[in-house]
Amino acid sequence: MIALFRSRSKLIVAVSVALIGLGCSSDPDSGGADDSSYLGLAPPKDGFQIRSVGADIPVGADVEYCEVGRLPGKSTDTYYVKSFEFGNGVNSHHLIVSAATPGGPIEPKLQALGIGNRIECLSAQTAFGEVGFESVGGSQQPYASIEYPPGVGREYHGGQYVVFDYHYLNTTQETVKARSAVNFHLADAAAIEHIARGFAFTNLTIDTPAGQNGTFTAECHFDADLVLSGLARHTHRWGTDYSVWFAGGPHDGESIWTSRSWEHDVEYEFPEPLLMKAGEGLKFQCSYQNTTSRALRFGTSATDEMCILFGLVWEANAGQTLPSQDCDVNWVDAGGTGHPADEAGGFPMPSASEASICISGRTDTIDECAQCQCDACATPIIKCATDADCQTVLTCLGGCTGDACAQSCIDPHSSALGLLAQMRGCIEYRCPACSTASSGR
Repeated sequence: MIALFRSRSKLIVAVSVALIGLGCSSDPDSGGADDSSYLGLAPPKDGFQIRSVGADIPVGADVEYCEVGRLPGKSTDTYYVKSFEFGNGVNSHHLIVSAATPGGPIEPKLQALGIGNRIECLSAQTAFGEVGFESVGGSQQPYASIEYPPGVGREYHGGQYVVFDYHYLNTTQETVKARSAVNFHLADAAAIEHIARGFAFTNLTIDTPAGQNGTFTAECHFDADLVLSGLARHTHRWGTDYSVWFAGGPHDGESIWTSRSWEHDVEYEFPEPLLMKAGEGLKFQCSYQNTTSRALRFGTSATDEMCILFGLVWEANAGQTLPSQDCDVNWVDAGGTGHPADEAGGFPMPSASEASICISGRTDTIDECAQCQCDACATPIIKCATDADCQTVLTCLGGCTGDACAQSCIDPHSSALGLLAQMRGCIEYRCPACSTASSGR
């Protein structure tokens, strides 16, 4: 598989913004930064506002763009952010903003594309690369806000590049203007004791047949001590009940939160931030009512579905560097609970007959990697190869060079992404020496 599949589940996708900073805007229709309100956001007196240039979305279009923006100020300016506000245009499927690490591998790519310019994308990560992004936040609604607990915030720098990833489905009879804005509310450095970061637990195995209901359970664990402050659900419009429990530790099995609405009940804040020890985690369950004539699987289109648990955490100990806690669920045990590839005994080995079928179906050279992939991962490989969408993507990718070509293969068949990610997860776990080759890099 190709690198384009990587980290789409880290769906904290960045909304590309063009800088308006201190009163200048690359959008002639947006007005200056001293406007009383833009998309419902008044420019903050304790910070700054940035806006996207945006795009015209034709009638019936289902399109996602990644647009480059930049924070105001010089590289020597450090901003400690205590809260965000997000303004989002009508008919938006999602807006997610990501920031590029200063001096990191993403920065030259964004600089080359240019502030205010955009490309079609599946996410900021798939458009520009996985390594070197961190989430800012986002919204599925016209307005959303993130407020951190006292003493907790995020750190950014003047001139730092950001990406606005905006996805629109225009169901109206007129062209829609994709627009977005973000308010950064700042705090004094002395007021910030902990730097927050987000995580995403993503169940890639969801698959609800046409006209039926489905419920899918998954479990992920933290690999470091950390403090957990809040949670957020993410499904599309067919999502119904969504529940979260503790997994492991002294509260194992205890209910945390049940949400009944994918639109209006999407966030949970713990009464007090909670210490979670390494090895403890969360179980989450997504339910769906599929009123369509096709299966609903994990994919990036507005006509696909998702099952993601987002959360806000920070370091538990002074001087601790907290690694990413993102988790991709890509296999399901006999009891119906999904796990990441390296948990609960690891991605299960296929039967001998499955491995034999996999080898006999290979049209490439049966080298050491091909043998390992079939011996260890025949089950998800066969599942992908016998699925119409997944097989079509694989065939298309066989003639591809570069991410632009790969995206053109995936766009019409985005519901195959879950199956492709399951296959990739198994290969990276069971055949790590072959994972680079299998990613298309």
